[in-house]
Amino acid sequence: MPPSEELIELAELAGLTLLEGEPVFSNGECKVWRVSFGAPFETFIADSKWGRDLAAKPELVGDDFISHNFRAARGVAAFLEETLEKDLPWVFLHILRASKGYMLHEALRSRGIKLVEVWIRPRYATRGYGDHTVNDVEIRASNFEALNALSSCGEVALIVADTVATGNTLARCLDEALRELRARGLRVAQLAAYGFVSIKGLARIPRLAKRACVVALENYTALAANRYDMPLYGLDRLLYERSGELRSIGGVTLLEVFEKMVADYAPGMDQPGDWSERQPLLESEGGLEAGNVRLHLERSLEALRSLRAATRKAPWYRKWMERIFDEREAALTSLLAKLSG
Repeated sequence: MPPSEELIELAELAGLTLLEGEPVFSNGECKVWRVSFGAPFETFIADSKWGRDLAAKPELVGDDFISHNFRAARGVAAFLEETLEKDLPWVFLHILRASKGYMLHEALRSRGIKLVEVWIRPRYATRGYGDHTVNDVEIRASNFEALNALSSCGEVALIVADTVATGNTLARCLDEALRELRARGLRVAQLAAYGFVSIKGLARIPRLAKRACVVALENYTALAANRYDMPLYGLDRLLYERSGELRSIGGVTLLEVFEKMVADYAPGMDQPGDWSERQPLLESEGGLEAGNVRLHLERSLEALRSLRAATRKAPWYRKWMERIFDEREAALTSLLAKLSG
């Protein structure tokens, strides 16, 4: 691993912001820091081996993907148990199809926490994978019937796990959830959001609770020009492919996290990838659907090869990055070969 001095220089050149964080939780597997960079609510970064692997290794798919998510979520669940009010009903909002893959609901249940679960199925009206430049998000279906049992409670804690790129989907879903809660005389006393979260997406999360917090996996990501790719740091791949412009983009994290991630993360790669297709099974409004693992792997390999060629032209390029590209390409091609066999 490169020395800290080199990584600090690399971060500065590549546009990655390294913050000083306040450690607020640690259980041996997971560490959580409070960080501050202008958001109107509490912001935290959760770090674990499992979270780093999810962010850096697009070859993690299927059952391994679910297992890693559950282990990453266990520490966050323990942190939320200390953070949220235990006397409130905990309402968990599932955003279908992808959000259940974060496994936070299962991690909370494994700690004996009772959840009132509701779901909503949004969709971008005109574009999907790889392009969220159009903001229109439509709600295809929802089910909030479980809230009926809480009508006498007054206030709830609302929890959601999702990938927050532009923030448009989460904002639309939270608005819908708030409408359903109000229709039953309920208010949101606390809001907790968890997942891969971009800096720009963070700004779109509505302030609908007296107290709100966001727990990001490993970093608050950059957001590429397609408003979809969420790299830790690197080049804006599609911008380069379309115009030849070498634009470096970077998120926000801590030096301690960057030091651990940099050995496995190929610069510029979208950390969540196609979150839906990485999963073996997805729950949609019509029932269970199989994730298209092969499609995610093929898209990741294509992006990786494009980024490798572009990254060699970046002013912050380092020769040790070649090993990372080699390892990620070998893992992706090996898994694709197994699927073909």
